[in-house]
Amino acid sequence: MKPKTMASYLPALTKVIEDTEKTGSDMNPDFEKLRQAIDADTVADLGTDTLTAIKATFQKGTDAYTENLNRLQQAAVPVRILGRHKQLVAAYRNYSQACQTMVDTIDPEGQTVNVEAFNDSEHEQENMMGKISSAAQRIMAMVM
Repeated sequence: MKPKTMASYLPALTKVIEDTEKTGSDMNPDFEKLRQAIDADTVADLGTDTLTAIKATFQKGTDAYTENLNRLQQAAVPVRILGRHKQLVAAYRNYSQACQTMVDTIDPEGQTVNVEAFNDSEHEQENMMGKISSAAQRIMAMVM
């Protein structure tokens, strides 16, 4: 891999972070609706149509995260931040996988959610988002 400059890397990183935040914001209303139903043990009351719509929203967001992961993996990375970048990619990969796990917990036809797996996924997402934020902040600090 030939050395690249921060001028080409930083816009790519910034775009991924911005897209991640927007995707999360777009999914949040459906997440809150589902979280409340899980907490109240009323998932079946949401109905097949609502659960199907929520699952579709989550899948669309997870697909966007996978695209972001691909962008990170294909980014031209300056040598001096390669280690931090690899940490960022690993955390983002785990985050994306945890999001897919959450999507897979939803069974619209059965009008159920695998609550244990959903909760585990939520915890893993929170953990990985902390690692993503930390790695991104360290990268930014290295270039300032």
